[in-house]
Amino acid sequence: MRCRYCKGQIGFWRSLTDRQFCSSEHRRRGTLSRAKLAREAMIYGDEDLYEAEEIEKLRAKQRNAKIQAQIIVVLSTVMIAVLAFSAATGGGTSGGGRRKTISLTGEISKANPLFQQFQDAFKSVVPSGEPVRIHEDFQAGIREWVGTRDRDWSVKNGLVRPGRIRVWKPSLALSDYRFEFEGQIERSAMSWAFRAPDTRNYYATKIVVRRNGNLPSADIVRYTVLNGAAQTRTRLPLPVSIRPDTLYNVQVSVRGEQFVTKVNGQVVDVWSDNKLKRGGIGFFADAGERSNIHWADVREERDGIFGRLFAMGFFVPPYELLY
Repeated sequence: MRCRYCKGQIGFWRSLTDRQFCSSEHRRRGTLSRAKLAREAMIYGDEDLYEAEEIEKLRAKQRNAKIQAQIIVVLSTVMIAVLAFSAATGGGTSGGGRRKTISLTGEISKANPLFQQFQDAFKSVVPSGEPVRIHEDFQAGIREWVGTRDRDWSVKNGLVRPGRIRVWKPSLALSDYRFEFEGQIERSAMSWAFRAPDTRNYYATKIVVRRNGNLPSADIVRYTVLNGAAQTRTRLPLPVSIRPDTLYNVQVSVRGEQFVTKVNGQVVDVWSDNKLKRGGIGFFADAGERSNIHWADVREERDGIFGRLFAMGFFVPPYELLY
């Protein structure tokens, strides 16, 4: 297997992701030269040459997809074989008739840390179970909302009025998700939290109402709370028209280090931070604030197995191998 640019031999590891060029630089140069050839073919009417180039692109795409599928099958087969062998050899009896269990994968992991890293990476790539989707309408009260013992939260007619911060227990283990809720401001502000592993660490956001003469306007305020202390407070004008009885629909997309906030369908804030990797959603009200929350919805967001493999750098997507 030789490079199309320099005609040199393509190495084994390189051939797993690129069967046409021996290096990224040669792929770049080869791409430019072949693109020039295609343009010239179109300009000078050599349609047969242009069609041949298009056919070759399609074949390359098919080859790359087939190779990647084969690699995934091999990795899956290896893991299944290891786990099956572990289960088959894990049983035995020790003195006193008790059954002694031996984990082959555990023993291999102790002997070879690289195997443990591979096992952890494989578990992170292959999603387990369906993505989490949970909805709260507060009809059953706030039993699943954990926080202080103070009775400063109240529920009436299916609406909750938050007090000190509480976080929703079913969402605590999540990392990437879309958080949506609906609420109204009674006095001053409406506040919520996300990526909250507990009540002392979370990302906080508020819609704060202020008045310019007779017309109300609002700001969006965000900050990070670490060990109970607020840090890095940012205040931005909210580009949404409001009235005293405005019903706010808020959507927060939490993906890796990137956070996007929408209010009534309009993007109002985009920012990033890497301090908190995991945690659930919550609501709170600081002194002088009062709001009503109607409902809340959380949907976990996951990449598919191919997306996770590409993101981890195991494989190059087919479209990156074409020119």
